[in-house]
Amino acid sequence: MHAPRPLAALRRSVLSSPFRRALSAVVLAAALPLIPPAFSCMAATTANQENAMPSAGAGQAAPSLSPAGEQLARLTAQAESGDPRAQLQLGLLHEEGRGVPKDLRRAETLYRQAVSKGHPDAMNQLAVLIDSGRAGTADLGEAARLFRKAAEKGNALAAYNLGLMLREGRGTRKDWPQAAYWLTCADVLGEPRAMKDLPPLLRQLSPDQRKALNQRLVKSPLPPRVKQAGS
Repeated sequence: MHAPRPLAALRRSVLSSPFRRALSAVVLAAALPLIPPAFSCMAATTANQENAMPSAGAGQAAPSLSPAGEQLARLTAQAESGDPRAQLQLGLLHEEGRGVPKDLRRAETLYRQAVSKGHPDAMNQLAVLIDSGRAGTADLGEAARLFRKAAEKGNALAAYNLGLMLREGRGTRKDWPQAAYWLTCADVLGEPRAMKDLPPLLRQLSPDQRKALNQRLVKSPLPPRVKQAGS
């Protein structure tokens, strides 16, 4: 096998002036945190307040909700009204058991509700749940399709996860050039782990495959559905 093209050379070709112009024109919305800071310590906060608060008895007013409880009630109401971001956030809380009972089926249901509205983060999260074997279905093909849909919308984690599935042939046929493309997209979109997995994969490609990959990246440096200027 010929010596692989140095990764630095690949990155220079990928980040050539046409690529930089295309990339600089992309407007990516600042990612809202999936979980508000107040939820990061919700379980401990709620438990402490419940232990310190007397139960309501005859002639006593029911205790008011704690700030964390109010936030959870508001988030639940938003999720039930159909807000996909709230559905994703509430699903994450149920998946991890933070402030609410751990309930993977409830989490999956909430993710699917958000996915039905096209939320890319929910697509990635549902695919991760399926791929881990903790969902109600073990359909890795569905996981791969969800990763692709989210990656095409510009989700960096989904692009990374899709690259790994293509590299390993899980849920889809093994395709190293495609895997290299999606790992490079993940790197461009800001996923730091992508450049750790990409170099050993590039060494498996033939010279013709690397040349085709470079040409594809110069022509389409970002996932196909990520809008660029003039699109």
